[in-house]
Amino acid sequence: MGSLLAALALVLFPLGAPAQARINVPPANVLPVIGPNTDLIISGTGSGQTLAGLQPPTPITQDPAAPYPETDPAGYEALSTFAGTIITESVSDEGLTGEMYCINLRVSTENGVGYENGTWEESNVPNIGYVTYILNSYYPTTGEPAALGPDQRAAAVQAAIWYFTDGLVVSSTQPDIRAAAAAIVADTQANGPLVEPPAPNVTVTPPAAAAPAGSPAGPFVVTAEGAAEITVSVPAGFTLYTDPAGTAELPSGSAVPSGTSLWIRSDTAVATTTVLTARAVVPVQRGQVYLYDGNNPAFTDAQRLILAQNAELDATAAGAVEFYAPGELEVNKAFTGNALGEQGASQLVVDCGPGFVFTADVPAGASEVQEFTFSGIRAGSTCVITEPVTGATAAVEVLSDAPQEVVVPEEGAQVLVTNTVSYRPGSLNVTKVITGTGAGLQGEISVNVVCADVLNETILLPAGTAAGEYVQAFADLPAGTECTVTETATGAVQGVQVTGGDPVTVAIQPGATIDAVLTNEVSREPAPAPAPERPSLPETGAGGTLPLLGAGAAAAAAGALLLMPGLIRRRRTQLHDQA
Repeated sequence: MGSLLAALALVLFPLGAPAQARINVPPANVLPVIGPNTDLIISGTGSGQTLAGLQPPTPITQDPAAPYPETDPAGYEALSTFAGTIITESVSDEGLTGEMYCINLRVSTENGVGYENGTWEESNVPNIGYVTYILNSYYPTTGEPAALGPDQRAAAVQAAIWYFTDGLVVSSTQPDIRAAAAAIVADTQANGPLVEPPAPNVTVTPPAAAAPAGSPAGPFVVTAEGAAEITVSVPAGFTLYTDPAGTAELPSGSAVPSGTSLWIRSDTAVATTTVLTARAVVPVQRGQVYLYDGNNPAFTDAQRLILAQNAELDATAAGAVEFYAPGELEVNKAFTGNALGEQGASQLVVDCGPGFVFTADVPAGASEVQEFTFSGIRAGSTCVITEPVTGATAAVEVLSDAPQEVVVPEEGAQVLVTNTVSYRPGSLNVTKVITGTGAGLQGEISVNVVCADVLNETILLPAGTAAGEYVQAFADLPAGTECTVTETATGAVQGVQVTGGDPVTVAIQPGATIDAVLTNEVSREPAPAPAPERPSLPETGAGGTLPLLGAGAAAAAAGALLLMPGLIRRRRTQLHDQA
């Protein structure tokens, strides 16, 4: 830092020079302010000279394809400023220097101002791809433009850069520099732009982490491309550790290998924030943008810089750390219902926001209250408790009163999730089987189905129903219900005999189908045996009375045939009435 302190005592420009992109020298008592994000500090100027230039009266976004003006543009404002390279030195080693060019003419800077690496987008400067082409093709990367001396080369290159970033044109009073700048612009328009180079490769992963106050936050993994070591640090009031439990302390400012995992804890158990800084010397490519680090209270902004030539420089990365006031959530899981203990395994999900999502697994068959405690939740968080797996099975259904929502204060909160477990209803299939050689000859078949006080129905199969299986289903019957299936009419009629079965009694199973089968075997009644023949009587004197007897017998027989239909109708009526 000795060269920087020496530079603070030098007046580099006349006091009357305009405050345009120049290196102002601060008072002797103003020293650099180095923050955890500071990569570089301006220590002076390199090759260059005072430039007579013309700038638009108001800031513009320069058209990169616009040809360089052949004459001094009318209405442009004259300015006189230093044009050339600016020298920076790394925070960790003042011998690690970089040459920079300015990329926004209208903002000034000073010796001692700190810078951090940034992106082209963050710089908010137009046409940097064209600027990077210039850096790769001209001084100090090459000796071009070769016709000029080092100071004029640097001034011409700076002037060409400002043409693309600010619309500056070199005054015709400096024809050599003007001609060189115009030639650089034309070459760049023909062959540019280039893409943004990769950033200095120092990383802290993840870029941010949080933990309850009093607990270690992390892990943060620090890496650096091609660096033998990385210097890691935290502000006073915080401690670094190399283990998640926070027992292996690492002094702030220590050097660690690339890939090291770190944890940070606050020395006080209160809500606060801090930053982990990783610093390493790494290769940096020309075209890398540097932005004001924002650490000096005397400045609100400072000129943007761009690296003119590849160098080994300091680069930093940071990880943001938040320690928050924690709260605790207790979730109780209760069960009730007539099938209590018959449910399967279930799971609760407790979502208290990003980084605070928890799961709780409940074993199958639980009947007692299950307690789960979730600590370290950010106080004030809203937690939503859902139950994606309720434990419902084919036999039982589970009704959960989740989702539930609760705000967790510092003093903690409780929530109760209740599952009502009940048996699923079952089904009954009544199957009537008709078989046998006489199937189809039977009369009407009647089957009565009684299931306690929930079902009482009669199934009728019409007379003449063909052989086969006939099924009637009854759904949504309460589990455990006893059902009895009885055949009240077998279909037996004159000339047809039916062999049926006894009543069938079954119990309805939860979530299942139970079968009750009654089978009728139908056959013809066997033909009656013929009456034996009587021996003939010899004709005697009795022959006069037999026809009467025969007539009387005939009359009696006729009376019996007339009664049969009446009996059949009456039986059917009685069956019908019974049905």
